[in-house]
Amino acid sequence: MHRINTIIIEDEPLARKRLEGMVAKIGQLEVLGCYEDPIDAEELLQSGNVDLMLSDIQMPEMDGVSFLRSLSNPPFVIFVTAHREFASDGFELDVLDYILKPLLTQERLLKAIDKVQNALALHRSTPKNQVLKFKDAQKTIFINPAEIYYIKAFGDYAKVITENETFTISSTLKELEKRLSWNMFVRIHRSHMVKIDQIKSVDAVKVILKNNEKLDIGLQYRSNLYNRMGLKID
Repeated sequence: MHRINTIIIEDEPLARKRLEGMVAKIGQLEVLGCYEDPIDAEELLQSGNVDLMLSDIQMPEMDGVSFLRSLSNPPFVIFVTAHREFASDGFELDVLDYILKPLLTQERLLKAIDKVQNALALHRSTPKNQVLKFKDAQKTIFINPAEIYYIKAFGDYAKVITENETFTISSTLKELEKRLSWNMFVRIHRSHMVKIDQIKSVDAVKVILKNNEKLDIGLQYRSNLYNRMGLKID
């Protein structure tokens, strides 16, 4: 059975200690770090080694919802919070579970971890480089990921640019990130995702592709892009 690489983000010391104790009793979980401030967890999250983030929401420096929105390739998330009012935000961001602190028990946490195990099993068993299928009105579009140059977001739609064609599909970049291979693609902007082997050059503000198209780099995505390309930020 795969271990679930986990981080805990909780600003309240007593709540953090309690959650650490509960997590320690769950053999499937491997805790990689415990953090008071979500910003301190960013470097580890960018490494791509984290499967699960257990996080509070209301925190002094940055709230958990905003932090999750800032991540270009987030892990699975369980929010553990005292605030019921953020539930709609959490599920909009596809969190796997939302546990209110007064209802947090070992049994309730185990139920949430079961969801994580099921999601990870599906994620690991799904071939990432298979031909993608999308419904478009009365027809089905088939796209081979190996032929993609880059993808550009337009709200709930995306334009997929390949060597010979451009397709408009009903999908968000976040949904496409889950379907495409992490090794093949990288998010460089909230509106752009590119195939790594199509990158010809990179500078501080833009990527130039082999077809000479220029795409902006979003500031929050630059660090991850540079890490993926083996570059250092000056």
